[in-house]
Amino acid sequence: MTLVLTINGPEAIWLLADRRLSFKGRPPKDDARKVMFLETNDGVAILGYAGLGATPHGTEPADWMSAVLRGRNLPLEQSLGVLASAIKRQFPPQMVKMPGPYGPAHNVIITAFLNNQVRLYSIDLAFTPNRKSYDFRFTRYLTNPLDEMKARTPRISVGGTGGMFLLRDKSWIRSLLDLVNANDRGKVTPYVVADFLAKLNNDVYLGIGDKSVGPRCIVAWRYRKNGVHKGGGGHQFYDGGSREKNSPSLPSILNGIDFMALTGVIFPRAAQHLEEMLKSGTDEGLVDDTDEINAELAKLPEKPDETFI
Repeated sequence: MTLVLTINGPEAIWLLADRRLSFKGRPPKDDARKVMFLETNDGVAILGYAGLGATPHGTEPADWMSAVLRGRNLPLEQSLGVLASAIKRQFPPQMVKMPGPYGPAHNVIITAFLNNQVRLYSIDLAFTPNRKSYDFRFTRYLTNPLDEMKARTPRISVGGTGGMFLLRDKSWIRSLLDLVNANDRGKVTPYVVADFLAKLNNDVYLGIGDKSVGPRCIVAWRYRKNGVHKGGGGHQFYDGGSREKNSPSLPSILNGIDFMALTGVIFPRAAQHLEEMLKSGTDEGLVDDTDEINAELAKLPEKPDETFI
């Protein structure tokens, strides 16, 4: 499985996901990206998952989820509903082939701000042990849901085998919430929180018996738009609890636009121009490649694609 952990506060939402892909009969790989971002006109969300890490053809669910939501400029909950329906249609044929003695399961955990209010959702699909049928749900989580005055969004959620391992000893929760609250007040940087989460991931990696959680992980965070941080956020890749030098882009949909694909065209050329300017000390002689960039942008897919192979 994997480890997914979400935390939310009045000012920020956080998500930790490990990067391990496990295979039957061969060593695992620790290069998955089990995280994507979704920003809509009424909210922002971070999605992480446990279960199916990639199809036999190497398609990762994060990339597929991005393709499903591409070109759909919808409100947050409607976007998640579209994604949930696509998962229900597309995932069973892939999941039924997953190895293991039990019924395979896939869980997408979503921490979000909807109109600046914290929300927690999940999309869950689980097969019976004989793999002949499955249960599915798309739900929002509340504590005390029957009491409107006391109902609130849970602060923490966990998923995967790593999540179950973490819940054996909950002593880390208070320290984590203290750090999140300190970041909300601007007392510590987001990297202090991210470092703590990466250490938790490494502790799980070292302690879990089935080695379903790897040493590498991603920590992602987003701030409330109208809060003290005025929106924004970031993400950091880790290896064994230590920050990696490079934290590549993650699948991101911004009001229906595939932001990672967009930056994949623009940023490499911008970096090349900057390097040339630093070497020469001037911008003279730089080639105007606007037409080439526009031509590459025109080739990017704009419509949703639910194909999952």
